[in-house]
Amino acid sequence: MKKILIGLGILILLVIVAAIAIPFLVPVETYKSQITAAAKNATGRDLTIGGNIRLSILPRLELDVKDVSFANAPGAAEKQMATLESLQLRLQIMPLLHGEFALDEFVLVNPVIHLEVDKQGKPNWEFAQGKAAPAPAAATGSKPAASGGGGMGGLSELRLGNIQVVNGLFTYANAQSGDKQTISKVNMKIALPDLESALNADGDLVWHDKKIALKADLAKPRAVMDGKSSDTGFAVTSDPVSLQFKGSITGGSVIKLGGDVDLKVPSVRGLAAWAAKPLDAPGTGLGPLAIKGRLDMAGAKINFTKADISLDAIKAKGELGVDASGAKPYINGKLDVDRLDVNPYLPPEAGPGPGSKGGGTAPTAAKSSGWSDDPIDASGLKAANADFNLTANAIIVRKIQIGRSALALHLKDGVLTADLNELALYQGSGKGRFVVNGAGQAPAVDATFDLAKVQAEPLLHDAADFQRLSGTMNTNFNITTRGQSQRQMVSALQGKGAMTFLNGAIKGINIGAMIRNVSTAFLDSSAGKEQQTDFAELAGTYTIVNGIVHNDDLHMQSPLLRVGGKGTADMPQRTVNYRIEPKVAATTEGQGGKSDVGGLMVPILVTGPWDNISYKPDLSGVAKQLMQEPAKALDTLKGVGKGATGGATGGATGGAAGGQSGGAAGALKNLLNR
Repeated sequence: MKKILIGLGILILLVIVAAIAIPFLVPVETYKSQITAAAKNATGRDLTIGGNIRLSILPRLELDVKDVSFANAPGAAEKQMATLESLQLRLQIMPLLHGEFALDEFVLVNPVIHLEVDKQGKPNWEFAQGKAAPAPAAATGSKPAASGGGGMGGLSELRLGNIQVVNGLFTYANAQSGDKQTISKVNMKIALPDLESALNADGDLVWHDKKIALKADLAKPRAVMDGKSSDTGFAVTSDPVSLQFKGSITGGSVIKLGGDVDLKVPSVRGLAAWAAKPLDAPGTGLGPLAIKGRLDMAGAKINFTKADISLDAIKAKGELGVDASGAKPYINGKLDVDRLDVNPYLPPEAGPGPGSKGGGTAPTAAKSSGWSDDPIDASGLKAANADFNLTANAIIVRKIQIGRSALALHLKDGVLTADLNELALYQGSGKGRFVVNGAGQAPAVDATFDLAKVQAEPLLHDAADFQRLSGTMNTNFNITTRGQSQRQMVSALQGKGAMTFLNGAIKGINIGAMIRNVSTAFLDSSAGKEQQTDFAELAGTYTIVNGIVHNDDLHMQSPLLRVGGKGTADMPQRTVNYRIEPKVAATTEGQGGKSDVGGLMVPILVTGPWDNISYKPDLSGVAKQLMQEPAKALDTLKGVGKGATGGATGGATGGAAGGQSGGAAGALKNLLNR
């Protein structure tokens, strides 16, 4: 026994002597050649060590290497894929015998790494296959070695001392997309005294000339390794954006993460510009953004709940869930907005158009560019399935004030359905459905919409600065189409619709007064009030066949006036051909009055392309009526002229004789002139 102990002691002594002596006896160039040969054999690229190598084995493994470079792939933009000013490694040997990993120091000084993707899409971190090292001869009858588990599972202890990256530089260049990124001045420190103590990581870097601070911590690393939970958190802080997470993490076969998220962006536009992706969005919005909520993640399932969101002046609450565990991701969520003002996100509004009160000058119509033949790609609708609900207490678009609204979105296998379940609009209400089917080769659209009891005057005033029409508006439509381009969709439009205005008025002119006395047609001089033409009903229906809108029943019933209309609007050709038929009627009946009463009709032709529509009176139609039934036409004018005094009418007609005949002549002259 004594001899055995003596022999064992001698063996240990020899090992210690060898560990101390070998680094001094073996030339440094031997280390270099063996290391570089191994790198070449494994990757097919050259590893160069220009500086000194210092190696020590006992009492711990110590390695110092200076001036290291690793060649890039052939044809790469950078000659070297990686360079390193120095590497310092201090690893305790004895703890390894007990399954413990104690790394006292690992420091990389001035590392530079260039990641590239060439024009063929091959990344430079994919290495060529080197020459395989010859396998050692297996002893006869020996059993194959059992494969051990990798990772951290075999460690009983882990200790990390001084782990640092000092002044690192990392670049990425993609020759296919043209994308280039540079991260500089990377400084990181990681410390882990043992698995029972907290793991802390702290550092910073510079991206796009802005410093970003990074911090992370894990309270109980061993608990996570054992499939249990531990408190954790991380923070990313910079001028353009800051993100904080504080919660817990649970280990196991499925990693679970849960906690509170706080995101702050001083300016969304500023953040996009900093990321070299400037937003080409109109308006002045997209400023401050703040999001707070609860994040829960279990593998491929993510839920973000109790969210408080603010963007500019918009305040909202909501939740979002993503399940990517299946063949197709599923997204569900809801968003409740208090007051949605979209004006800060819209382009500047054009000047007042024709028909606006106050006589605004109509802008010059730009020539239409026609419908697009570019293919419509609806394949994105197949990327995921989703259910999302959006509600808003108020919506403001330009001057339009929309009340409580609710929209439900449903996406399933390429078919998007949008249900407008609630819409409050100017004392009225609306509902609708919009379906986009992208499952087939050609996208298809099916839309229905109903609007009831809407007050037209405030709506038209806010929507188009138009104040000449009032009444209670009801409208509905049902349209379908299909096509692979905008032009095809317009040409395939099919559907029908209707619009009705009840108990309203055309403001700015009193047609009855115009016929009786032109001097009071636009202004009641005695009262100083603007005139109007009341009507009981203004309505019409239309059909759409292959993109051509046809209407033949436009009608308005008003005292002394009946208006009819019919014609078409060719949407594929972007033209209109419409005939409006106002008829001066010898009756003061409005609501309940006949629409086919006799009278003098002055047709108006509305024709031409959309960007140059012309409005012309059909004087030939008037002449035809006068020649066919002159007595009837004059009787009509006499009837509508009753009650006008000779002086008043005569004055209005430029000195015509008084009495009813003068009133009729004045009315006819005024009607034809206007």
